Amino acid sequence: MSLENQLVRRRLEFIRLEAIHKESRDQALTMTMRVISNYATLNKDVSSSKALRMNKNISKAAFNELVKSNTLNDWVKKVTNEHQMPLKETWKVFKDNSHLTIEYIWLHFEKYPMTTILKTENNLLDALGYRDRGMPEERYKAANIILLKPSLKESPENWWRINK
Repeated sequence: MSLENQLVRRRLEFIRLEAIHKESRDQALTMTMRVISNYATLNKDVSSSKALRMNKNISKAAFNELVKSNTLNDWVKKVTNEHQMPLKETWKVFKDNSHLTIEYIWLHFEKYPMTTILKTENNLLDALGYRDRGMPEERYKAANIILLKPSLKESPENWWRINK
């Protein structure tokens, strides 16, 4: 996805202006950040359930569960979407940047793409106090979440069709 997409540019500009003029993050801003995260990760905005089927950025544990699941729907029930850097932390980064640009915002979401992890991994993040705080490396190390590197070559949905 490039910054040539005018819809993406408008959403990025909205985030930039809100960071300049507002202290707190409201629902409109949070949803816009989620939409940009979808574009940066998936090249489009989709529902959470579709994102689970499309996202190539997954944890090793989520991949292992994909391999052993009887159906793709069984796997989808056990995983969730997660922002490597929680949106609360991302908002702080944007607020602290006195020269915030839409390019910077875009690169941030590309650097920290949405990931798919097991719900049990997400529950552990929550239990450790990392639900909406912490840097990605710190959070994932504490919860022993290891991302699949490199990411999947195809979406989990396509992986399932090819390999099952």
